[in-house]
Amino acid sequence: MSARLRCWSRGTRRLARVAATLVVLMPLGLVAPLPYALAADAPADATAKVPADPAPRTLVRAHLEPAGPVVAGSEVKLVVELLTTSWFTEAPDWPLFTVPGAIVSLPDEQARNLSEDIDGVRWFGVSRAYRIAPQAGRTYDVAPFAITLHPGGIATPVQVMTPALRFVATLPPGAEQMKHFFAAPRVTVTQKIEPPNGQLRAGAIVTRSITQTASGTESMLIPPVEFGDVDGLKRYARTPVTHDVVQDRAGLVAGERTDSVAYLADHSGRFSLPPVTIEWWDTATQKKQSVVLPGVKLSVSAAHEKPLFEIPADALSRGAAHRLVVIHGAHLAIAAALVLVLIALIGARARLADCARRLRGRVHALRERYRDGEWRARRSLYAAARHGDLRRLIPALYRWMERRGDLGKPARVDRLPGGARGDISAIAEVVARHYDTASAAAQPAPATPRGLLDAVRELTKRTRKPRRRASPLPPLN
Repeated sequence: MSARLRCWSRGTRRLARVAATLVVLMPLGLVAPLPYALAADAPADATAKVPADPAPRTLVRAHLEPAGPVVAGSEVKLVVELLTTSWFTEAPDWPLFTVPGAIVSLPDEQARNLSEDIDGVRWFGVSRAYRIAPQAGRTYDVAPFAITLHPGGIATPVQVMTPALRFVATLPPGAEQMKHFFAAPRVTVTQKIEPPNGQLRAGAIVTRSITQTASGTESMLIPPVEFGDVDGLKRYARTPVTHDVVQDRAGLVAGERTDSVAYLADHSGRFSLPPVTIEWWDTATQKKQSVVLPGVKLSVSAAHEKPLFEIPADALSRGAAHRLVVIHGAHLAIAAALVLVLIALIGARARLADCARRLRGRVHALRERYRDGEWRARRSLYAAARHGDLRRLIPALYRWMERRGDLGKPARVDRLPGGARGDISAIAEVVARHYDTASAAAQPAPATPRGLLDAVRELTKRTRKPRRRASPLPPLN
């Protein structure tokens, strides 16, 4: 009996845990409720019928902030909310639309998540805000546009249409005559001219750039600068450059916009770039402000050469780098002469090769003549005498005598001039004794190296050949 009670109590505790689990999971939607209670006597093979989940629904809502009239030049937010009863597998495709007479942008901001109950059904979604900046005082219509959604639970994307909206932009008193209404607390304008001196040649380019900086205003709201045409100059507008100055803590500090235009001077003369007036509405003083940029005088001198072709207009409008290459007539003549000289050298290459070969032979002969000449032998004789070694001095002496060519073949000491023979008699005697080994050891050295060097120098000085000097007078016969 006790065993049955224990088994029954364990079963009761298990049923209680299962019931508690169902109570917790059913409100979360993880377990679907049964459509009917299971009877105690239901057959074992009976199955419960669970209804299929309905297809997810989608909803799009849009409204303007502020809802009433706005001042032209200020921003209007178009807040678009996308909702679904399931979830989004991908981010919606946010398109960029246009409003005539206004500037539309979609800031790169993170979408805001939504979760709310509508008629007892839970909806989830995202929201983003477009920025619309009207440029004049009138009524603006925002036409419906399509947005593609990717809700979970279905395989195909869903396309929804935003509702049509309308708002009115007004101008403050005193701004009715402004061509472009632009409101900002502070605006600074700078101008840059390249080249700055205004001196040009025909065919050159002059660039005019104007930069506007508006405090606390996005760069997309700054109106473009209107450059006027100049008689005699071709105008090519370039793509404007915009930049927002953003700081970490302060956020948007200012917006910058730079408009540039290139003028092409195709003929000589004097030209004037017109003054440019920049207007804006000062939100601090609630008055119209303006800045006048002065005009620029240009002096274009005539070019001696006419360009072979013009620079493409689309390249100038894109601000592409360019260079004008001027070829003078003198340069062409020099180039033609160089080409003719090159052709002549190619035609006479055989003669040039023969001349080069003869020149190399003469250079080689002069080198050998110098190597075996009297001057080189005299330098060797000086070196041997300076060293004081008779075994080197005597061969150097005879080599020098041989190189002179006027002392016979073979050269002999007794053929030297009479004044020089006495200077080397002591050297000749020493040589004779030197070869006599028996008496060479007993005889002292005849002279010091310094004495031998002086004797050799005196010998070469007395026997030096006189230079032949050409007579300035012609021969008598």
